[in-house]
This record gives sequence, C-alpha cells and structure tokens, in this order.
Amino acid sequence: MIIEINDTKTIEDITKEFSGCWPYLKIEFFEEPHHWQQPSAFSKILPHDKTIGDLRTRQDAAAMEIHAWRKTGAVEQEFKNIFGLNVQVFRRQADTWIETADSDELTLEEQNIISSNAMQELLDDKEEIKEKNHTDE
Repeated sequence: MIIEINDTKTIEDITKEFSGCWPYLKIEFFEEPHHWQQPSAFSKILPHDKTIGDLRTRQDAAAMEIHAWRKTGAVEQEFKNIFGLNVQVFRRQADTWIETADSDELTLEEQNIISSNAMQELLDDKEEIKEKNHTDE
C-alpha cells in the first residue's frame, strides 16, 4: 500500500487508509516516541482530528510505501525517521485492541493473520455456545 502523507491529512485519514489494507490492524499516533518492543502510554494518544502538519517534525509531503512483509517495528520506525511521527501498531484481539510492542519482529501480514484467526476462533466459540444453548432448551 502507498500512503500519501501531507500536512492537510488528519490522523483519522491515515488510520482509515492503513486499516483499509489490514482490517485487523490499526495505527495510533502518540505525543512521545516509544522504544523498540516497548508499549506507548495510552494517555499520550493524539486526537484523530489533528492534521499531520500540526505534528510532523521532518519532511513535508511524501508517499510512504508500506508492504505486508515489513516488520511492524520497522514500519513504526519509518514513520519516525521520515516524518518525525510517533506511531504504534495495534492488533485486534477479541473485543479489544492490543499494542504489538512485544511482537515488533512480526510482519504486518503475520499480525493481521494472527488477529484474523483469533477473531474467527471467537466467532466459532460464540456459535458453538449458541448451538449448545439451543439444543439444551
């Protein structure tokens, strides 16, 4: 995928584009950086209506290529190196989002598959419970 990063785009614009490509992943933007395989403070998440122009500390506009085979931590680092933006990738886990900080070595595709499989297991479990409850009546 290619994301066009420019000063008029909002955080929401970029997060939607990212999740459009990897539906079980999302990125969040933070006030402060985090270290490799370290979580970010939730209190430092930036509002989605902020524009990139308000946040970036490097480079004006550019297109950023993000490939499925890229490691999660490398993608986060690229946002930092090119634009000075602090991002963290999250993976959907049941009804919540978890930071991928402890799995920065996994690729985006691997993260997306893990989450997809977990969501399918959750749906299967719910269906199994529903069927069991129905037969018990």
